[in-house]
Amino acid sequence: MTFNELTDLLRVEGFDETAAELHGIICGRLAGGERLPGHKLRLALLASLHSDEELIDNALPSLTRLYQQSLAGLTDPGFAFKPLLPGDDVPLVQRVEAMAQWTQGFLDGLADSGLSGETLFSDDAANALGDIAAIAQAGFDGDDGENEDEADFAELEEYLRVAAILIFSELASPGDIGTAVPTTLH
Repeated sequence: MTFNELTDLLRVEGFDETAAELHGIICGRLAGGERLPGHKLRLALLASLHSDEELIDNALPSLTRLYQQSLAGLTDPGFAFKPLLPGDDVPLVQRVEAMAQWTQGFLDGLADSGLSGETLFSDDAANALGDIAAIAQAGFDGDDGENEDEADFAELEEYLRVAAILIFSELASPGDIGTAVPTTLH
């Protein structure tokens, strides 16, 4: 499912959440160790989203595909996972806003996954989590020039991708990941 497909679905159904936020929530719940087969996904979405139960039920087949796509990306041995964000054809200010929504959703999903405050993270994962929280507060001032702003955004997007994989990998059960996982962020 693409960002535009998810955006269209959420708009047609009348969801309160944005596509970036919803994908972030699902990925955060996955990173927190939840696996949501069948009816469990519906229950998790009801608990995490502000949208009505009827909307969730109507969109559940598509949201199940999004969940499966997200899990497949996070468990891919080639590290193919990417946060679902708008493409380069969207103005940078909107992409930065979507990134902030994705990261806030990720943090919310992580919290909703049932992690306790006593969960121990490696230094790398703890730093990545702190950075994700900082990105959730991101704004855009556009002072650096278009090329530099685009490069900065691309760098943040790549960092976010690797940070999400790192946190997922650290909290995943051994059966979730088929190969070695990254231990440092670059």
